[in-house]
Amino acid sequence: MSQLELSAVYGPVLKSVSGSFGPGIHVWLGAESDGSAELIELCAGVRLPRRGRVLLDGELPAASPGARRQIASLLPSEDLGPDGLIGDFCAQLSALRGFDASAALRRHCPHLAALERPLGSLSHAERRELALAAALAQPEPRLLALHEPLSAAGSASNAVIERLQQLAERAPVLLTTRSAEDARRLGGQLLVLERGILVRDPSNAWPSAVTPGLRVELWIECDAPRRLLAQLLSSPEVERASFDAQQGGRIQVVGGELERLALAVSRAALAARVELRSLRAAAPDLAAVHGASAGLAQAAYRAAQSARRGGP
Repeated sequence: MSQLELSAVYGPVLKSVSGSFGPGIHVWLGAESDGSAELIELCAGVRLPRRGRVLLDGELPAASPGARRQIASLLPSEDLGPDGLIGDFCAQLSALRGFDASAALRRHCPHLAALERPLGSLSHAERRELALAAALAQPEPRLLALHEPLSAAGSASNAVIERLQQLAERAPVLLTTRSAEDARRLGGQLLVLERGILVRDPSNAWPSAVTPGLRVELWIECDAPRRLLAQLLSSPEVERASFDAQQGGRIQVVGGELERLALAVSRAALAARVELRSLRAAAPDLAAVHGASAGLAQAAYRAAQSARRGGP
């Protein structure tokens, strides 16, 4: 089983990022301007850090062709070259990585399995989809480093998540995304990257983990929404509840803590004898995540100022 080590890594965007990552799914939430793309390129071995070290089982991926061949990657921009055919790409990949890339292509994205199609005719999205299929097909990678995998997966996102979970049993799976909803779906360890800095490593329940201090929002679908709404309005855990007829009769409830709010919804459903069809937490966008970080920084500053004024 492999181990990825980041030690005070600096780049054009990243600033002293450190961490140790063994087998499992590790999701970094952040935009490319936060360093998410740079992080994947460093871990995939296609670029060197300005300072610090990136080690895979003690090896520098950027300095070891053998290590790079055992890393399955999906880069922000996949340069497959303007010349040649999809079949040529599959043949080269099969020889280099030791698996049948054309079979993987037919299985994961059959609409790109026309091996006689020129690589130069592929769009940016198609190139990333092709690269994702190749990465997931690698049988025993020592590391997966994938940038925005669900955006490249299209309608096959559930199958992609299932495959990532399989590979994560034996290797570190490092994923970056700017979508909090994608991060929630991918699961595993969550890390928040902002302006090149690892600001939080949340371990508690979603979504309050990434937006501490902000209210939790749940959307409910059930067989008798008006009856459930009347029951919810009497719950002390529910700060606000509303019925949205334009959204198929869904109920929106807002509260302070995810687990307590979900429990209140369950109790209300039992009391009102209502059958719940779905209960979903609304994922915050990246701006809300960054706003929560700003709020935490301001709170820390004010606490420090208050302690200084109260000191001797």
